[in-house]
Amino acid sequence: MAIVSVSRWKSSLEQALPLAREVASILKAHGATSVRCGPCYSGPDAGQVYVAISFADWATFGRVQQALSTDPQWQRLYAEALKIGELQDRSVIVAEEL
Repeated sequence: MAIVSVSRWKSSLEQALPLAREVASILKAHGATSVRCGPCYSGPDAGQVYVAISFADWATFGRVQQALSTDPQWQRLYAEALKIGELQDRSVIVAEEL
């Protein structure tokens, strides 16, 4: 089963999207299968930016997290993300393809 990490950021999409594109290439190089980013259009979180990152399984999720913990480019970009936005919450979901 896939593992999907979903994060919600209070940020401007115009500022977040270029950074998310850089982050996506790093995540995929380490093993993420997909990275999606976009604004919420309805509900209490409207206007906030969501990022969904998919991994093949728990083992891949763990390997990617370990690799990111020592990747200086990832650390630089994450620090930059925290300057332009505020992480509101993050969920990790075990998802089944239907």
